[in-house]
Amino acid sequence: MTAISEKTKESFIDSYPEFEKACHAFFRQELAPNIYKGISGKFGSYAERGAKSGMIRLRFPGGRITRDQIHYLSTAMQQHDLQYVHFTTGQTIQFHHLSGETILTMYKECFDHGIYCIGGGGDNPRNVTASPLRGIDPKEYFDISPYVNAASDYALTLIPQLHLPRKYKIGFSNGTDNEGHATFKDLGFLAKENGLFDVYAAGGLGAGNPRLGLKVGENVEPKDILYYVDAFGQIFMAYGDYEHRAKARSRFMPTHLGDKEFHTIFQTYLAESRKKDLDITPEYTKITKEGSAAAASPENPRIHPQRQSGLYYAEYHPIAGTPDRTVFFKVLQFLTHTEGTEIRLNTDETMYIINLTIQEAEEIARLTQSDAAANAFEKSVCCIGASICQQGLRDSHGMLTRLVHQLRKDGVLTDVLPQIHISGCPSSCGTHQIGSLGFRGAAKKTAAGMKPAFAVFTGGAYKATQESLGEQAGVITEDAIPAFLTALCHVLEDSGQSFTDWHAGHAEEFTVLLSQFE
Repeated sequence: MTAISEKTKESFIDSYPEFEKACHAFFRQELAPNIYKGISGKFGSYAERGAKSGMIRLRFPGGRITRDQIHYLSTAMQQHDLQYVHFTTGQTIQFHHLSGETILTMYKECFDHGIYCIGGGGDNPRNVTASPLRGIDPKEYFDISPYVNAASDYALTLIPQLHLPRKYKIGFSNGTDNEGHATFKDLGFLAKENGLFDVYAAGGLGAGNPRLGLKVGENVEPKDILYYVDAFGQIFMAYGDYEHRAKARSRFMPTHLGDKEFHTIFQTYLAESRKKDLDITPEYTKITKEGSAAAASPENPRIHPQRQSGLYYAEYHPIAGTPDRTVFFKVLQFLTHTEGTEIRLNTDETMYIINLTIQEAEEIARLTQSDAAANAFEKSVCCIGASICQQGLRDSHGMLTRLVHQLRKDGVLTDVLPQIHISGCPSSCGTHQIGSLGFRGAAKKTAAGMKPAFAVFTGGAYKATQESLGEQAGVITEDAIPAFLTALCHVLEDSGQSFTDWHAGHAEEFTVLLSQFE
């Protein structure tokens, strides 16, 4: 089974009137925001802070956007005058500041182009994340694309069937990167050099009980992955906590049951799932485009060779994951007239454009130059922030944007800083717990009263088999962050080391430095 059935599609269509009715009621101010959230989230849409506008989240399996979908996005940006775009850590695209009518129209248009918004929020199987460069990465163990697609399609079929206590996130790694966060999702598949997968379950980030996944399968045949997807869904329904929402994420199950008991239960449910017909027959998308056999090595650091000779991919990371509207639209327009290209979104909010000739890659680099991050620090990751998000505590997005521009203005050499992961609240939508340096929205009591602040985390890492979750090192007021990072830059410059290497041997020195700004 590798495709979404017509029956499933019909169920999505049949459920639409519920969303339409709620959306109209909310924008007529007849439905409270918290009630609307409980309905709209399932359809990939939420009201924004102030309850005057909303957003819509477009699912792209493993961040893959096809040529037809690129054309649709280009058209939609014109027709609906879409001004605010955000790439997310879930490899989706969010459009913000929308009217109810625009949300409903786009929801239906997306469906016609194979873009599913349903399940984009709420207690549902979410967008499947995966290594964005699968199929073109010269270093990957094998092409995981067919299995990402199959898992995504199957997860969609489960939306009408499952009644889950919380969201269900699935991730894939091609083995040489862990950009899909496979080892700390609700369910994750880590590719191995032998052509098989190791499977991890019940991991996750967030305020309560963050933990890495437990290995529940070793050397699993790729054709068998849907049995694991199915089994986990059944386990989550049977053992998830429906009474205490703060403890309802799957990562609490092994905590309550014990790791050994959870593993035993998983194998029992897996045996039941194996009675179903869920084998995958892999279907690969063949890249037929040809580049120049004698293409020169790219000089631009944002252009990289694919494993397909003569083809390249270009990297574009807008500050805070929010592209300049004009730049993004120009890229979409260019790609609608470019043969065989695709977009791949990453969990760090980078956009990759793949299957380019060297000339096309250079044009993408030129189009995005004014809006592209210049180093790891400027590629820092953040959620959309409290200026838009109803649940947010701090404006992580605004803070990062202001921070980058301030340090540029001050002439600070930020090349020595790491990519920082920033969440506006404890939910970890900005993945602050896996950054070598992370910030999480907070408040701090000062002599002048309570002030907006961020808790500082260190020690996070997500490279496969080397994962660790960061620990809180202190709390700093938001207005002190530029000075703190400037001082940290000077320390790192003097040391000649990267932040990760320096911090490993100077954790106490870091704490002392941080305390000077607390």
